[in-house]
Amino acid sequence: MNARPPSTDAAPAPRDAATVRKEAVAWYARLCSGSTTEADRAAWRQWQAAHPDHRRAWQRIEAMRATLLQVPANIAAPALRLTAQARSRRQALRGMALLASTGTLGYVAWRGAGEHGFARPLLAEHRTGIGQQREVQLADGSLMVLDTATAIDVRFTATARVVQLWAGAVLIETAHQRQLQRQQAVDSRPFMVQTAQGSITALGTRFTVRQVDGPLGGQPGGYTEVAVLEHAVAIRTADRQAVLLRAGQQARFTSTSVEAPQPAADYAGQWRSGHLLVNDRSLAEVLEELSRYRHGRLGCDPAVANLRISGVFPLTDTDRALVLLIRTFPLRQRSITRYWVTLGPR
Repeated sequence: MNARPPSTDAAPAPRDAATVRKEAVAWYARLCSGSTTEADRAAWRQWQAAHPDHRRAWQRIEAMRATLLQVPANIAAPALRLTAQARSRRQALRGMALLASTGTLGYVAWRGAGEHGFARPLLAEHRTGIGQQREVQLADGSLMVLDTATAIDVRFTATARVVQLWAGAVLIETAHQRQLQRQQAVDSRPFMVQTAQGSITALGTRFTVRQVDGPLGGQPGGYTEVAVLEHAVAIRTADRQAVLLRAGQQARFTSTSVEAPQPAADYAGQWRSGHLLVNDRSLAEVLEELSRYRHGRLGCDPAVANLRISGVFPLTDTDRALVLLIRTFPLRQRSITRYWVTLGPR
């Protein structure tokens, strides 16, 4: 009896995700250059066919148009205008090329270069747009809930389960907690969330992590905010400072320091329900939070910025949330367009 030949259908080994992302972005810029030849397009098709990871990376590139809405208007508007006016696919690609070339530099300067730059959030494995939320079940049974404008990559190895948060916010319910509830075997690999400022290691827990672009305590470069809903997490900054955060606590940290843990806010994790729970917060704070769920600018007159607000407001319909604010408090809305709204005194 003849031996069967070895199978040629085995799945190829995964490629390094960072390398594939760089290749995909390079191909995108090349195809958008306006001088692409048929040989270039054939080489691009060969690259896509060479590995499943290439095809997946290119699918994420093609989702860039939706993400452009999160880019500051002075950078994105020229590319979007040209794209909207384009009469052919080739013209549309040239419009997008503005962002892929000079526009990219402006965006990187705005968001910060390097690991937290332009391509990473755009090519993330799991993403939500402005005003969207999404649940993702991970291979180990853990649950992630992505908040508005969030970008995440997931990397599981033999020794660790790692979630990389590039932008936005996520609520994590680890498999450890879910497995205990179901009396199942517990996955012993550490579960970590990595951000630009450091890492958060789950200790059998439910918790939220948010990546914030603004300064903290005068330190530029953004910060991470963590709130623990059950059990505990271990925070470790990029320069190795470590803090244990327990249930009912929250903390903010940069790459070099961790603020003292504080009692978690009443609204921690409440965004998962699609509502913003407010208890004696300033109007300015409330509008800053609502603005994360809508396009354009939402602000208030300094005369009412410190007005104390309590209530429950829908995140899935921010126009309705504004109506509730105006009906309940002595406020008046002034709008240039739907994308430029200011609340002032009545």
